[in-house]
Amino acid sequence: MLRSEANEKIREMMPECPEYIKDFINSKIADQYSPNTILEYLHGFSTFINWTIQEAIIDKESMKDVTAADLEKITPLHTTQYKAYLQSRYKNNKKQLNKDGSQVESKETLSISTIRGYISAIKVIYDYLATSTANINERPYISKNVMSQLTNVTDKKTLKARAEEIEDKLFLGNESKEYLEFIDSKYELQLSAHAKSYFNKNKERDLAINAIMLGAGLRLTETVGIDLEDLNFERNTVSVMRKGGKKDSVTIAAFAMEYLARYRDIRQERYQPDKYEKAFFLAKSRGQAKRITGNAIEKMVAKYSENFKVRVTPHKLRHTLATRLYKQTNSLVLTAQQLGHSSTSTTTLYTHIDDDATRDALNNL
Repeated sequence: MLRSEANEKIREMMPECPEYIKDFINSKIADQYSPNTILEYLHGFSTFINWTIQEAIIDKESMKDVTAADLEKITPLHTTQYKAYLQSRYKNNKKQLNKDGSQVESKETLSISTIRGYISAIKVIYDYLATSTANINERPYISKNVMSQLTNVTDKKTLKARAEEIEDKLFLGNESKEYLEFIDSKYELQLSAHAKSYFNKNKERDLAINAIMLGAGLRLTETVGIDLEDLNFERNTVSVMRKGGKKDSVTIAAFAMEYLARYRDIRQERYQPDKYEKAFFLAKSRGQAKRITGNAIEKMVAKYSENFKVRVTPHKLRHTLATRLYKQTNSLVLTAQQLGHSSTSTTTLYTHIDDDATRDALNNL
């Protein structure tokens, strides 16, 4: 999500927040936390509070009515029950609808990373409330932090097991090039005349988006957020806003630059944006050119990848770049830098994908 969108959502949620949460938000803004991180904290808190109200642990109508004193009624048993609730809760299915317009019920439970995010959020907020004196009373809002005893969930899979799960959904070796060539010259062969006309309107843009994710390993939000001025075609770099609100200059593989240049050359004439539109990747809606959304990119990548080999997400294109780069350099540091990881611990996953060295060594025993 773009910073501007996250800020707007925070503003929308603020009227429903109690004063102590408004103080928390202001403290994080002052500490230069990214809007996306603050929004994740807010979602985590509202999820927890709504659960306590639903379970009649806190007798209030809405989150806005919940006082700091209410929070002190939470016991270690309640925190364990909440953790169990998160692990059995089904995902919200916002994208698939029944014929009557209702949401298709999801059969999947929340992912480990989502649960960890929810628990981390409530732990961070409770820690602030129990320690910070930066409020009108100049003392902590609560006297005890029950969340300090709550341990987060852990992924029970080894890195090797996780790597094997995603390996089949990566475009390794020549497949990255073949995937782009498929979009460029083969995908339209299966389309009707009407569908082909729509495809050709966005072909250069779609190729450029897929190419930069495969050639730079950008996150979806980073790709959406690219402005015209962010791309340097002489140095093959793009300036992006990383997690935590950090600006970074990212090198783009040479093969991707051709597709980016093709799109750049037709962008103005094809989409006709007004002079104030800074976004590099555009979509036309009701005759007006606007920044393309992350949801539109997800659907576009799913469409092409499913017809090529296997349906994947934009994040799998990022995984593809990371795996190829590590295999080429054998350097966790360089791969972590390219991905914008703050440490190499997150990047270690890519050492276990397409691990021919281990297979060869075992086969030679």
